[in-house]
Amino acid sequence: MSAHADLNGALDALHDKLKSLNDLVRANQFMVEAMAGQGEQLKQMSSDRTRDMLRRQARARFHPETGSAPDAAVLAILEEVLGHQQESAEIIPFPVRA
Repeated sequence: MSAHADLNGALDALHDKLKSLNDLVRANQFMVEAMAGQGEQLKQMSSDRTRDMLRRQARARFHPETGSAPDAAVLAILEEVLGHQQESAEIIPFPVRA
């Protein structure tokens, strides 16, 4: 019974990590698509306007109630990254192995 519980716990932990990784992949995919499709327009904007525009687009796509592809976890990642005062939008780094 203990081995079964240990296996279930390990599978649950793996599932959670895979879900987090998938959320990061989807957030990065959004950023890559935005840069590829709107790169020239984004380069001409101020960093604040760029972040605001990307945040609006992220909300339109990932908002859990009104988005075209609702996903609260992905939206939370993008809100965090785009909410920082940085000079340019960057690919979101994957977490390092612990």
